[in-house]
Amino acid sequence: MTDIQKGPFLRVVSGGQTTSLQDRGRFGFQDKGVPPSGVLNQNAMKIVNKLVGNNTDEAVLEIFLSGPILEVNAKNALVSLIGSNSSSIEIINRNVKIRPGRSIKVFEKDIIKINSGNKNLISLFSISGGFNVTKVLGSKSTNPSVIMGGFKGSFLEDNMDLPLNNNIHKYHETLIPKFKSHDQVKIFRVIIGPHVDKFTNDEINKFLSSSWKVTKDINRMGIKLTGNKINSIAGRDMLSDGNQIGSIQITLSGEPIVLLPDRGTIGGYPKIATIISSDLELIPSLKIGQKIQFESINIDEAKKINIEFERKTNKNLSSIIKI
Repeated sequence: MTDIQKGPFLRVVSGGQTTSLQDRGRFGFQDKGVPPSGVLNQNAMKIVNKLVGNNTDEAVLEIFLSGPILEVNAKNALVSLIGSNSSSIEIINRNVKIRPGRSIKVFEKDIIKINSGNKNLISLFSISGGFNVTKVLGSKSTNPSVIMGGFKGSFLEDNMDLPLNNNIHKYHETLIPKFKSHDQVKIFRVIIGPHVDKFTNDEINKFLSSSWKVTKDINRMGIKLTGNKINSIAGRDMLSDGNQIGSIQITLSGEPIVLLPDRGTIGGYPKIATIISSDLELIPSLKIGQKIQFESINIDEAKKINIEFERKTNKNLSSIIKI
């Protein structure tokens, strides 16, 4: 890493639980065993970036569960957060707190605490100008399992310095009027398959009619669910094949795992269904211990839902106003 003292940076006072730098991800390398990584909520990344005047695909901090505490070592900047309605950015030294869906100015030596709240798994944090990090295989995204990208290839650690790009553009605090996050998501729509032949119709119906509890076994590779045991006829001899984000593997114990951006590129567990792309962006709104269900739809329905989801995102982007 270059000598960050020559430019602005954020100093990590406390790293939080699992915070990493992520952008859209790296693509075209899964055949080499390199997962795409990247943020789970692509549309939220667009919004949180535009709130601070960045390009919509600029890398952001993705925060699982508890957030970090950061010291600003820059003359001025804008910061913003997208999370649940209970999450917030707190400027401790000034006793200021803002909710998601707006940006706020920060100054030299401000201490920022990112409160993820208790109603979601994942929040996104942006800062004007973005982070001064070299791309690896076309992306700034972090993959800690292979020590690649981001800040030394790892999650945020105490006393780490995060280099920033010089913020030279004029900026104003901004706001999305009546912004509301996705809270209390209970149903995820799926396309059944690809391994339909590994499950009987009764087992697929059991999967769709059951309630599944979100366990504490969560990381950027996947989310383990618990509930009724789903039996597969795949056994232990199933050949590994490609893994897709949102695919739901059924383990040998009969429990589902929802695959996330840092998943293995191949896997040997049968996949009973895949969450549609629009509903992937609802996963950050989950919380540990809650129950969810899956609803089967077809591809044409999924396309219509995705068009409507993009429309809502664009509406939020176009509604951003200066304060």
